Amino acid sequence: MKKVFVGASWKMYKTVEESIEYINKLQDFMNKKFEPNSNIVVYVLPTYLSIDAFSKNIYHPNLKYGSQNCFWEDEGPYTGEVSPMHLKNLGCDFVEIGHPERKNILKEDLQMINKKIKACIRNELTPILCMGEEEKPKKTEEAKNYIKEQLAKLFEGIKGKDIGKVLLAYEPAWAIGAKQAASIDYISEMMVFIKEHLASKYDKNLRSGQLIVYGGSVNTETAKNILAIDENNGIFIGRASLDVELFEYMIEVALKIKQ
Repeated sequence: MKKVFVGASWKMYKTVEESIEYINKLQDFMNKKFEPNSNIVVYVLPTYLSIDAFSKNIYHPNLKYGSQNCFWEDEGPYTGEVSPMHLKNLGCDFVEIGHPERKNILKEDLQMINKKIKACIRNELTPILCMGEEEKPKKTEEAKNYIKEQLAKLFEGIKGKDIGKVLLAYEPAWAIGAKQAASIDYISEMMVFIKEHLASKYDKNLRSGQLIVYGGSVNTETAKNILAIDENNGIFIGRASLDVELFEYMIEVALKIKQ
């Protein structure tokens, strides 16, 4: 049975107290709605300051947590950075890597992101790798060529079996924060292409085994159709997830589709 991920990344919002209140409400909801052995994984990525509180307050087996970033070394003289080894020690399962805001505002490049992917794999953390084209293409082939070049740099020096440990978050940058997500047909075509490309270049098993979710202006109107895409393993939500009731609605949509 296909595993489905419903994820939330809070950016730089919510205090520790607000985070605990949110998590308590979310777990109450999940206790009522989830059946044992559900194949739906819910994860929340708060600010660094709330991760320790999450480790002490999260108990639902289908609710996971992680970080919105990490450094590429486990420890050392790297002032202000956060170790993937320390995140693992705090019970994190996921680390978001390569979000467009970090690339555009903090000038992270693909080489840095590549090293962070390797650091996550080394520490048995699941990298949620944000990837996708920067601008809305006039032709789909333009986007596919861009994706090929991007993936070659992101996965340089990484074996096919380890690429399979990455949760790809297909997020065309032009759709992030937009009023409308990319069209269903477009998302589906790009996800098929990404899986086929990885399978042909790295490991044939990636065609069926590679996990990929969609992010980029997912809302209550688009979630159902996006989750129904055959190649898709879930949705990754940004600012919209700050509202716990809205996030619960997204989870409920996923539950209904899986039924």
